[in-house]
Amino acid sequence: MFELFLQAFAADADDNHHIDASLLTKLVEREFGVCVPSEIKEFWTKFGSGYFGNRMLYFFGDGAASESRDSLIEWNQKNFWPQVYPAPKDGGPVFFAETCFGDQLGFRWEGDNCLYILFCVDTFDAFVIAKSGTELFDQVLADRYSLVEGDRYDAVLNKLGPLQKGMHYAPFVSPMVGGTGDAENFCLESPNAHFRTAIATYQALHAK
Repeated sequence: MFELFLQAFAADADDNHHIDASLLTKLVEREFGVCVPSEIKEFWTKFGSGYFGNRMLYFFGDGAASESRDSLIEWNQKNFWPQVYPAPKDGGPVFFAETCFGDQLGFRWEGDNCLYILFCVDTFDAFVIAKSGTELFDQVLADRYSLVEGDRYDAVLNKLGPLQKGMHYAPFVSPMVGGTGDAENFCLESPNAHFRTAIATYQALHAK
């Protein structure tokens, strides 16, 4: 199932870590009250966590190794998430990966159906991008630019250089208040600062 994905997003040799998939699955079930899709468990078993595609994608890990980002559990337990989504047991997503721009790739359950979503924190847009793990890895993620706009990525990469480990490409001025997608509007920012600033901007714009 992952052959086309790996052609588009080869694992980055300098930041890839083994995962105890069974343990991480149990932690997700215990902490969030939802099952982990079989395709995600298989991915963890085969490919672990870390960066893929020259740091275009990052898959969260189990926290056992010295990782560049928060573990999956730590990231999904950040205190800003309840301001955005319900808890996973109430239908909210569990985010297991992100793009270099901080867009979040997650799964959520609707009854017995697992949906894969993309949440774009800079615009507060969310999309269902796949309705099965096969569709996600063999179709959506078979295209290197399915989650990231190619021209913007190339321009930001040219301006700022390769993504630093543990960071996001983030806008100086949010698109929610007129910021552009031009490379000059982007900087390197910590995920924590990026998300808290974006969420605060959204809340300020939608305050009653």
